[in-house]
Amino acid sequence: MLLVDVLEEHLDEAEFRWLQWEKSLGAPDFTLIETARLEELLLAHLDGLVIGAATSADSVLRPALDAEDPFRVSAAAYSLLALGEVDEILRRLRGAEPEARTAIRRALELSEAPGLGARLLDLLTREDAAPRAEVLEMLSFRREAPPEVLAHYFAHDEQRVRVAALRAAMPLPEDAARKLLPMLLDSSHPGIRAAAMGAGLTIGVRQAWEACRAAVRAHDEHSPEAMVLFAMGGNESDVPLLLALLDAEDLRPHVLWALGFSGRVSAMEVCLSYMEVPDMARLAGESFSAMTGLRLEGPYALPAGERPEGAAPPAEFQDDLDADLEPRPEDDLPWPDVAAIKGWWRDEKRRFVKGTRYLHGQPFSGTVLVDALETSPMRRRHVLARELALRSRGTLMVHTRAFTHVQRAELAKARAASSRIRMQSFDSGLR
Repeated sequence: MLLVDVLEEHLDEAEFRWLQWEKSLGAPDFTLIETARLEELLLAHLDGLVIGAATSADSVLRPALDAEDPFRVSAAAYSLLALGEVDEILRRLRGAEPEARTAIRRALELSEAPGLGARLLDLLTREDAAPRAEVLEMLSFRREAPPEVLAHYFAHDEQRVRVAALRAAMPLPEDAARKLLPMLLDSSHPGIRAAAMGAGLTIGVRQAWEACRAAVRAHDEHSPEAMVLFAMGGNESDVPLLLALLDAEDLRPHVLWALGFSGRVSAMEVCLSYMEVPDMARLAGESFSAMTGLRLEGPYALPAGERPEGAAPPAEFQDDLDADLEPRPEDDLPWPDVAAIKGWWRDEKRRFVKGTRYLHGQPFSGTVLVDALETSPMRRRHVLARELALRSRGTLMVHTRAFTHVQRAELAKARAASSRIRMQSFDSGLR
């Protein structure tokens, strides 16, 4: 009975720590170092579960697979995988309800159980495989999807399967690029078009860049992902196209987010001006900080609890009964002290040269990109990792939702190869 109580305590803690860790992966106020500290606590309790449940998994772990909380399900599934119960977890995956299936899938993505990749590959190739797209996405996350298997799914009937295969294929095989890419870039499905853009840009296909530009010009709900690609891959003359989108109120947050990856002086100045618009101030400050390297803290941020004049109160204090109370990552961003930042810009602007792209205040380079991936707030690292993959033709990947020890190993590989990362704009050398 004492052992069961100890296991329940480990499971309770693992559930809570898993929730904290997942939130930190998309947080604007956490770094890789801070996330690793949370992860250490999570892994300690998962280890406790594995050690303690080796002879008593039936009493705690298996019942937890039916829990309502998804993080409890993930912790239980991860522990059972570590105990060798791969067949059971794969069986549970196929029969689980959507929320529980997502939780089990997360455990399968992260698990280091021996032979798991081969078992997932076997599951994928079965005629009755379900859910096929999720299995393909897990193999992609684990980087265990062979190119010949991915190629089989580029023209699959199910759209989600096609998207998963395209995102996993880095780089896209030449024959697929030649035969399928034009059709995929012209797809009516926005997810397929976006995945095809990334796949095409990785290997330098002109039509992919033209599709990206067209998606930005479309000014619709499918533009945000293309905006980010366009910002990171464009040159100085491309920035005005993004700036023009700021007139569309519904697109404005997406444009400000994308501008932060452009690193251009004109984008810095526009972000500085939008810091005076209360409902855009924090997003604009975040992007300005990412480009210039100015940390919005101390004298450059308002004191905790203080908000600029005209800013809406936090959602929980609003009278609107229809207000969205779900916290957003940007709610944890600091409020910029606009006067102080303007003073800093007056002094520092001269060192930022038009025609040069900047990241963290440094002229863009492979080393600067890897440095940014190591030190940036967690929510920005997902985009930076995608840029690394695109600029390295898919040879350098940092899985920003993996355990931090995995990310550290991938960062070390990227740093060793940073001098070979392409620096040109995406429209250079296209074919």
